[in-house]
Amino acid sequence: MTRVIDRNRTFSRVAIPVIDPENVFDVAVEDGVIARVEPVSGARAAGTPELWPGYVETHAHLALPANFDDSLDDPRVTALQYLYHGVTHVVDMFGFPLVEALWEQGRAESAVPYPNLVHCGYAATSMRDNVGRTGHGVEFPAPVHMLGVEGDVEHVLAANSARGAKFLKVMFTDGTEQPGAAVRFSRLTERILAHAARTTAARGIPAVIDCNTREEVLQAYECGFRLFAHSVRDHVLSEDDWAALDGARFISTLSGLRPMIMYPRDFLADYSRAGFVETQDPANLDFVAKRTEPYGIELGCQETRTVALEVMRSNALAALEGGVLLVGTDSGNTGAFHGYSLLGELDLLLSDGAGAPGLGDALRRTATVEGRRFFEELSGRPAGGPPIAVGEPATFNLFRTNPGTALSALPETTVIDGATVDRGAIEREIRAFRTSDTTGKVTL
Repeated sequence: MTRVIDRNRTFSRVAIPVIDPENVFDVAVEDGVIARVEPVSGARAAGTPELWPGYVETHAHLALPANFDDSLDDPRVTALQYLYHGVTHVVDMFGFPLVEALWEQGRAESAVPYPNLVHCGYAATSMRDNVGRTGHGVEFPAPVHMLGVEGDVEHVLAANSARGAKFLKVMFTDGTEQPGAAVRFSRLTERILAHAARTTAARGIPAVIDCNTREEVLQAYECGFRLFAHSVRDHVLSEDDWAALDGARFISTLSGLRPMIMYPRDFLADYSRAGFVETQDPANLDFVAKRTEPYGIELGCQETRTVALEVMRSNALAALEGGVLLVGTDSGNTGAFHGYSLLGELDLLLSDGAGAPGLGDALRRTATVEGRRFFEELSGRPAGGPPIAVGEPATFNLFRTNPGTALSALPETTVIDGATVDRGAIEREIRAFRTSDTTGKVTL
């Protein structure tokens, strides 16, 4: 089991950018709770360690196979992958009931607290249409609910609630990513869509909607949705569009799309950061090294998906500027790996803006503070105070701030509920799963 060092610890002379980026503090942890946050004299020096809240993955699928051979990692491995990368809160966007039993077994047996998790149960989508197209989500190896009439919404909410769901996930995309692209999926009618928004709002149940295009987002917004599972990918939103979408929030999810357009050299470069070979199935490296061309070329969508990714990033950065971005990966989609890809998402968003003043801190704040607020909202809990404050659970990451360190660098230390995560022990646990009879995989 992962070794727990202690639930009592002191961090001396650390910066806490979410409180005050200019000064330094001493932080004391007692019995897993922050007992003291005290400013200390002296200006902040170059290289001062920074304490940030734990990362939050705002769009994941624990029951979908991220591996290139379509195998599914045991959820107990997935929990360790998140902890290794400093991810302390996870939002599962559909399918979690399929792996819940093993997740809970692992939580009960683990010597270190698991990541906090909130889920929607199974997603809701449309019926098959008159030309044979199914709603988005049917193609995945996880159940989905189909909405045919307004009354189905209540049945879906009841069924998901019985499985521990805290919010509703609605699929509303025809699968187009660029203007003129072929329609792939059926979509819910506006009447059912509006009823789903009204019903969840009346019951105080958060609702997240999965859209690709500007048209879909504007229509869903008009029906009452405000939480969008992806950034828009077919048009760069205008100032008028943003004004019309007042109060809407968007999850970035560049990592879920990018593997479709990557060449072998891109894969090998992306998966060369610290944390990949230690936590992910190494067979993925062998698999991508043998690719001769991107999936996008093979499937005839390389150009459209390349443009879609650029548009998504542009819209995500505009959302960041407007204070309405959430950082998430769509992990569980092929090539988007739990824990590892969330840190990579930060680099994808930063991209050539590495020199932009404050952009790195703004992204890290979004992936921590704003992600935590979103997590609490989906969990049905009122918004709390700052996550690093006296009386709050001691759940945070410590980073070294050396010049040239990538935004995606692993935290030096991860603490969750006062327990310091031992990365070496996590590596050994994952290796034990990989060398077992199951090879660390499950079949649903």
